[in-house]
Amino acid sequence: MKTKLGLLAAVFTGLQLTLAADPAGSQLAAANNTFAFKLLKQLAKDQPATNIFISPYSAATVLQMVASGAAGQTRTEMEQVLGTTGLPADAVGAANKKISESLNHGNTNVMLTLANAIWYRQGSPVKPEFIARNQRYFGCTLGTFNVNDPHAKDALNAWASDQTHGRITQIADDNMFAVDLPRLFLANAVYFKGKWSDPFKVEDTKDRPFQLRGGGQKMMPMMTQSKTFTYRRGTEYQAVRLPYMGENLAMYVFLPATDSSPEKLLGLMNGDTWQRITKPGFSGKAGTLVLPKFKLEYGVELSEPLQSLGMKTAFAPSGADFSGIAPGVSISAARQKTFVEVNEAGTEAAAVTGMMMADAAEPMPPPDPFQMIVDRPFLFFIEDNQTGTILFIGVVFDPLAD
Repeated sequence: MKTKLGLLAAVFTGLQLTLAADPAGSQLAAANNTFAFKLLKQLAKDQPATNIFISPYSAATVLQMVASGAAGQTRTEMEQVLGTTGLPADAVGAANKKISESLNHGNTNVMLTLANAIWYRQGSPVKPEFIARNQRYFGCTLGTFNVNDPHAKDALNAWASDQTHGRITQIADDNMFAVDLPRLFLANAVYFKGKWSDPFKVEDTKDRPFQLRGGGQKMMPMMTQSKTFTYRRGTEYQAVRLPYMGENLAMYVFLPATDSSPEKLLGLMNGDTWQRITKPGFSGKAGTLVLPKFKLEYGVELSEPLQSLGMKTAFAPSGADFSGIAPGVSISAARQKTFVEVNEAGTEAAAVTGMMMADAAEPMPPPDPFQMIVDRPFLFFIEDNQTGTILFIGVVFDPLAD
């Protein structure tokens, strides 16, 4: 045990030294997490009492790719929403590359893959330095499309399906090509599949009532496990950390108190409080966790939420300044599709974000065991411990919703 603890200490010390030597990397990771909470809060406000599951990391990555070609007020607004104000485009790109490399290669006990791509209209004048920057820092693959080809979207959707093992099969549709003449389509895909370090036993899963918003309830399969968890009790919630094999990645589940709600809990959280206050407050404690099995598919148009957060000019055909990409373009569509399944063995999650650009002390006695029965709406997210990056985040009101 001492050897294992010593090894873990060495790993964390190495991580701290790496972050200290790379302030842009730690700043970008913190910015991504701040953006994660901001975006989920906005979506929860726009879609009350609705299951929401997003990859803020995926959305931020595509927006950072686009922002590298923005200027003027457009760039200022994008940086403010993304939290990257003061970081040059090359610094953001280099930091993203370091985070991406760590995520892609630092988790050998789970499947975690990231991919970026750019398609551009045949004959469209896209600045070569914009393409080169995104290839260098974001590893973008390149493709072309012809807007007169009725099958132009098929290559984009095939890429999304390939990168997510068939979980996201459509990110582009005819409507995206019908409204404007698109110049560019940028995309990010994230796929994760991991087994719990300590799986739930199938025989312990029983049907239990889940309390729905509005007073009703629904019977659904609930997993049960009793052991020492990494646990935290706050003033308005209970929370537990469930690590995946390899320990780098973990799911955090937050259960609001009976007189609270996911919306109230979200109102108290942001990237800074998560990193400085909430996360350090977790510690080992014996107890019992009851958690529903669930599978969600979610899709969202991001244009309005991003504008509500302050990214307005980028979507204005007459005001957007993407002079570092091509003259006269603006973001004409932004969407994300996601999938997540949580069961006794572990978790599978996938996301694709697509963006179209168009013209225009002393030992204490052991505490009493806790009991955390997640039988009402809850908040959860999946974080990579090496980089401190929140990859997926969501709120669940009905685990069995269609």
